[in-house]
Amino acid sequence: MKRWNSKFVNWLLLGMGGLILFFFFYEVLPYHLLHREQMILFLFSPIELIQYFNNSGGLARLSGDFLTQFFCYKGAGPLIMAVVLVSWGVVVYKLSFPYLGRWAWFVVILAVIWETGKECGLNYPLSGTISLIGIGLVCLLCRFFIRKPLKWGLPISVFVISLGYWLWGYGNWSSSWYNTPDLRREKMLAIDSEFYFGHWQKVQKLLDEDNQASLLFTYYRNLYNAQRNQLPDKLMSYSQPLSQVLFLPISPSSNYIMIYAANEAWFAIGDMTMAEHAAILGMIFSPYQKGTRPIKRLAEINLINGDDAAALKYLRLLQKTLCYKRWAERRIPGNLSPDVQQWLKRKRELISQTDTLRLSTDVSASLIHLLNNNRDNFMARDYLLCFDLLNKDIASFVDHYQEFAKNMVPSGIYAEALLIYLAEKKTSAEEIKEWKISPFILNEFKNYSKLYQTSNGNAGLLKATFGNTYWYYFHNALIER
Repeated sequence: MKRWNSKFVNWLLLGMGGLILFFFFYEVLPYHLLHREQMILFLFSPIELIQYFNNSGGLARLSGDFLTQFFCYKGAGPLIMAVVLVSWGVVVYKLSFPYLGRWAWFVVILAVIWETGKECGLNYPLSGTISLIGIGLVCLLCRFFIRKPLKWGLPISVFVISLGYWLWGYGNWSSSWYNTPDLRREKMLAIDSEFYFGHWQKVQKLLDEDNQASLLFTYYRNLYNAQRNQLPDKLMSYSQPLSQVLFLPISPSSNYIMIYAANEAWFAIGDMTMAEHAAILGMIFSPYQKGTRPIKRLAEINLINGDDAAALKYLRLLQKTLCYKRWAERRIPGNLSPDVQQWLKRKRELISQTDTLRLSTDVSASLIHLLNNNRDNFMARDYLLCFDLLNKDIASFVDHYQEFAKNMVPSGIYAEALLIYLAEKKTSAEEIKEWKISPFILNEFKNYSKLYQTSNGNAGLLKATFGNTYWYYFHNALIER
């Protein structure tokens, strides 16, 4: 009866530990797990599977990648993490109980917490934990055989250790000794993932819940507003660290998350060349130089460009996966599903029909090229004009506005920027009417100009009166410039 009670307590503790681990990853780090799945590519083919065993630890790496591919399903990642970490705890308990008795639970808790912390690292693979489980199993087998007569127990133990090293390796010690949950990074991964999957209600909720002024958050906030034709109206409603929040910079100091996310703006606007450039760089600098998400994006880009051969190269890779096989088959050229055909039609309306030479850092040239091919591309127009404004280049803004937006009625920030330019040129009231600026904005500008002159540009008074308007941020460009 006492032994039965002991087993019941053990199973109860294991069950409680598993539930705690499940809810930890489900509630605290769900996007962390999803991102790890997006940055691996598990191909279910004999050749690819055999290659795992070219080096030691093949079974651990194979098992880890096989399980990680299912992190794309909601709840699957936390469940897998809970089972794997509980299994690690069981192995530690079996190893330590004969020597420590009930104190073995103390060692188990420490070991599981330590390994859970390691799994909080973005680049720590699941195979690292599975490798430790395998090593523990090898130790248990060796302990069993070593107790046998020496004439065959020791040789078998040596064989088990050798085989275990080939199958399980020696653990993954390439990352930091210990990790902790990074909640700030989790929010960044959340907005990145939800935007990529097009879950717009969740994107809006994330943006409303968090007003952090991080580069990635503001980048996606701008892109979200631009897709709803609201970029100029909301541009000055939150912090804008110059034009970097419209197009993420790609430099040696950028991490692969930022580099890869840079393709999203170009892809939405319609510049497939720049989108492909950023997607490939992001994949190259990612931990494993591959991933289902970049492969999917590269397939989409080539489908939009009409390069079926290049698209098939990526789609055939995805056909060898378990989770994205159906996604790929619906996009095979000549066998496109109806919804994919409609999507392609919309995306192809944005792309340029001609080519041009330009630097990858020349944002204006890329946007002007898009607009020269399609004047109705409102996202490219707004990005070009807002790019000029965030760079405080009013002269270029006016030139681009006259070329691509002359017939529209300016509102909000566009009207304010035009008035700054017209005030500097001392344009007459009759000429100002030709710009179709609303009377309300004209009247507000007159009041601002009077206050600016009487206050000698007092920043505190201007901000208190006009708030976070374009005029306040760029009042030094007014009249006296």
